[in-house]
Amino acid sequence: MGRLSTFRFASADRRLALLAEIERATEVPLIILSAAMIPLIAHMFVWESSPLSDSTAFTLYGAIWAIFVLELAVRVVVAPQRTRYLGQNWFDAAAALLPVARPLRIPLILLFGSHAYGRRIRFAHVDFLAGYAVGLVLLVATIVTSVEQGRGSPIASFGDALWWSVATVTTVGYGDVVPITTAGRACAYVLMLGGIGLFAALTANLATLLTRREEPEQPDTAALSREVRELRETLERLQERDPQP
Repeated sequence: MGRLSTFRFASADRRLALLAEIERATEVPLIILSAAMIPLIAHMFVWESSPLSDSTAFTLYGAIWAIFVLELAVRVVVAPQRTRYLGQNWFDAAAALLPVARPLRIPLILLFGSHAYGRRIRFAHVDFLAGYAVGLVLLVATIVTSVEQGRGSPIASFGDALWWSVATVTTVGYGDVVPITTAGRACAYVLMLGGIGLFAALTANLATLLTRREEPEQPDTAALSREVRELRETLERLQERDPQP
């Protein structure tokens, strides 16, 4: 909070740097929270459930929405041009007023990749891939629960669908519960294809990260070259000052 308290006296460049830092720190957690809102919405409005579970889902939904509003308020306060920033981030502003819109970011990202394409370098990071993997699993589990529940399917609850979704996306495939409806099987195709890409990239990035940690630190060749050049220049100056007979 100390860093935020000084933004009022900071330059526009410093504000933009702080704003970018806040966005990077909150991006993946907000992706996961956005995905978590999807089954909560379905629980309240689509699935058959008890009043107690509906009340719990509504409380969790309200808490997540409050986090979104708080995060957006912090970004707007830090931004040097608040009106322009709100215009550029109209989707987040609309989600603050209409929280049901926030989870729409997950299917848009997964299906069209517009956000990920604009940040393709960030998309290659482990935390970013893990966030979208969680979003994909929760989204598909929610849809499968909605289309399978009450139709004599082995998937009778969100817990069953989540178990099946995780087993499918990780290519384990126990086969103890499977979708039987056409829509559920279509979701299985999406999950299989999307899971192959996401988890292959996630595994590759994790392997690269572990390999880099195990490798011994390499010397900074640029720094060594700079030191050699400085030594050479120093020797040349000494030779010019005290030439050999």
